[in-house]
Amino acid sequence: MRELSKLCAALPLLLILLVILFFVGYATASIIIDLGLGFPRYNGIFKYEFRVSVEGDTHVKITYSSSLRRGSSWVLVPRFISWVNRTLHGRLLGWTIEEPEKYTGSHYYFYQALVFSFVSDNVGFEIIIEYDFPLAAMVIELESTHGIFYSPQIGFEENNLFEAVVAFPEKFRARVNETIAIGKHDLYRADEGSNSSHIIFKNIPPSDNLLRIQIGFDSTRSAADTVTLKNGLFEFTTVTRYESQAKKIMDLYNVTYNALANIFNVTLDHVKVRFFIPDFYTLMLIGGYIPFKGGNLGDIYINLVYTRYVEGYLEVVALHEIIHHFIWKAGVSPEKLLWFHEGIAQFISIEIAEGMGYRGAGMIKEEISETIRKLDLSAESNFKFLTEWTPYHMPKETVILYTSAYYIISELAKEYGGLEYYTRFFTLIKDVNLESNAMLCHYLSLAANRSVFDKFNSWGFNLPEIYTHWPLILEVRGAINNISPVNPFLQPFRKIAELFYWAVISGEAPQSIAEPLLLAALFIARNASLIALVTYLCILFLIIFLLALGSRRK
Repeated sequence: MRELSKLCAALPLLLILLVILFFVGYATASIIIDLGLGFPRYNGIFKYEFRVSVEGDTHVKITYSSSLRRGSSWVLVPRFISWVNRTLHGRLLGWTIEEPEKYTGSHYYFYQALVFSFVSDNVGFEIIIEYDFPLAAMVIELESTHGIFYSPQIGFEENNLFEAVVAFPEKFRARVNETIAIGKHDLYRADEGSNSSHIIFKNIPPSDNLLRIQIGFDSTRSAADTVTLKNGLFEFTTVTRYESQAKKIMDLYNVTYNALANIFNVTLDHVKVRFFIPDFYTLMLIGGYIPFKGGNLGDIYINLVYTRYVEGYLEVVALHEIIHHFIWKAGVSPEKLLWFHEGIAQFISIEIAEGMGYRGAGMIKEEISETIRKLDLSAESNFKFLTEWTPYHMPKETVILYTSAYYIISELAKEYGGLEYYTRFFTLIKDVNLESNAMLCHYLSLAANRSVFDKFNSWGFNLPEIYTHWPLILEVRGAINNISPVNPFLQPFRKIAELFYWAVISGEAPQSIAEPLLLAALFIARNASLIALVTYLCILFLIIFLLALGSRRK
């Protein structure tokens, strides 16, 4: 009985002690959780919702929720597009707009980081950010019913969960097998619950916090309104909703036409231009293309996705393709000298766009320079594989081919005068059809006023070593050019001199007789008038002799 009364007397003290321990434990646990100690937990969740319109524009809604009593985070928002935010639960303590490189490690030209701190209410914290994004879904019914959805940049603070849903309109049908989220660490397929109208992503690791979503879809619209823009010799046909993008390219072509005509020493005929949507797996790999059929260049096709790039990227792509028309008109074969076509088109398009002040042109040049460093291209590199590159055969990966071609063209430009060097080159090949690397190298040498054969052979081109006769070659070329091209009596002898000359230049003649052929060509070219006089007198004498002989027989 005494023990029971002692226990009853101690019971209030025990209850007080238990309450104290409970609150101490709860507070300690809260501190541990808020400080990120102990077992890992996520700060919150970013939910992205993309609602696509039938015109391809997309409403983006980002919802961030957190159960932290107090916290902070960041998310990428558009730099040049208006956006709004509203807080549903809790309260914003403060927010700033900062450059994204500090948080992502990369410079995103079109985006900024919204950095915010918050305090929760009894429900937690929730904020919504919304904006309208143009050209997220692209389809050109005039060309194909296949389209591409390519999301704006997704970016948020690590250690947060992520979900996304892309909702398509009734007239678009998503291809569930063509859905992918491109993260900085890996590629992710859509969840199994996805269908042709809703694509869902939920199982992406929180560490992959920088993403793009790409989805192939089909348009079920039977037709779309089209527009054909005409300006000078250029004609652009596309669907109406891309009229402003098409006009931008047309204006560029007309502004740069005279400069390009001056460089290539030719004028163009009627040129048609179109947009195209790449297939799912080559989204950014092809900026544009021109079909080559029956020995002729077809319409210019420009990748519509590049209209979303930094200003300058689309311009370089558009200039690159029109330059192919100039090079072809100048007489350079795209079948036999594709590497030169691509190298010149890339080099001159960048130089022209950069000279016009397009920021993207300089960025492209920096990207190519970085690729050159990664591939370790130099004066000792072997580029023999470029001679095997044709419209029907690619001996190396695309990036290696284009970068190598650009490297050679840019290196020659550095040494011999930039754009002026190639202006001299295209002036020299007026009315000449270039179909071999030997002929190409010859005219590049003439433009440089020195032989570049040794340089090309150090690059693995394996050209005939005619540069040992270079002073004689220049002398022969000058003598041939001095023969009047309008005097019909001299043309046979000009042709004979050129025949000997090109036998050496093209590498068809053995090196053992290269010098005698050049000397013969020089003699004929220098003495064409005298040789013509003697030849025609001999022919006249022979005719008189034959006539006299015939009259005697009678």
